Amino acid sequence: MRTAGLLSLALVPSLATADVLSSFDRFLGDSRPDYDPTQLEAREVDSGRDFAPFSPGDSDLGVQEILGEYKGLPPVRLELSTGLYWTDNAPAATRQLDDESWFWTARAAASWQPRIGPGWFADLGVDASLFEFDDGNANDFQNYVVYAGVVKLLPDLQDLLLYGRFEYQFLNFDNGGVFFPGNDDYSAARIRVGAQKVLFNTPHHHLAAGVSAAFDLAADDSTLERNEYALDVNYTWFIRDNLSATLSYRGAFWDFDSPTGVLPFYTEDRQDFNQVVGLELAYHPCKNSKVYTSLFFSDSNSNTPFGANDSQAWTAGLGVGAVFEF
Repeated sequence: MRTAGLLSLALVPSLATADVLSSFDRFLGDSRPDYDPTQLEAREVDSGRDFAPFSPGDSDLGVQEILGEYKGLPPVRLELSTGLYWTDNAPAATRQLDDESWFWTARAAASWQPRIGPGWFADLGVDASLFEFDDGNANDFQNYVVYAGVVKLLPDLQDLLLYGRFEYQFLNFDNGGVFFPGNDDYSAARIRVGAQKVLFNTPHHHLAAGVSAAFDLAADDSTLERNEYALDVNYTWFIRDNLSATLSYRGAFWDFDSPTGVLPFYTEDRQDFNQVVGLELAYHPCKNSKVYTSLFFSDSNSNTPFGANDSQAWTAGLGVGAVFEF
């Protein structure tokens, strides 16, 4: 069946070609929202040490500390990481290669979340990552994201976290540039909203889930404008104080604004379903750094004619990361 599909694509290449979203989205998980409610909670209270006056109930209740509103500015958070990986399906701007390749990746991200009201935080940030492939047929690329939005923490609902933000994303391939884009480069402006919740938390186990929806306001190529509806689930087992294992799942449904294919191979509405399952083992030499190894499996299914945007891939590698606050 696979040979027949490839033969069909060779006969009518203009009818079905993969796009940058299908080929490269599986590499971009680090640029998606992931909030830590404990960091936001720390900015809700003052660090001063004020105590309530003595009362007869102190013998039962203990000394009662008064927690006022936090009045300081939060630090800027800088995340840096780099890693060496292998994949059995290297990406190209117009197709899946089905070729093995080693690749190197590096990422730098900065974020700032000042408190703007009780339970409300601004959310500002930039994220940049690059990917360099050993296989000459694969497309080296860079991903840039700039965003601004708000986050709402709801302590009365067991720290349910809601967020909304505006994002601008630019995917740059080595055949073009930031100021002189190539034909295959991609950019999009979108609104993203979502909710995240810690479902279970003990000293050794942590389970969290999130749902989100993203709506493209504009995209270049305009045929790639879409709405995305996603579910994320993460489970972490803290094996020791400095060693943890994380199992993650992401399922995303893409509903495109434009049809795909041409007559007679015409699909009225393009729809994709993408899944990524990951396993990471991380060692933390100190609080703000980690060394990790990870394994991911991704699966993409689309109703594009001839399965042009269908793919499966395994990715594995080693990396190091650090977080700085100033």
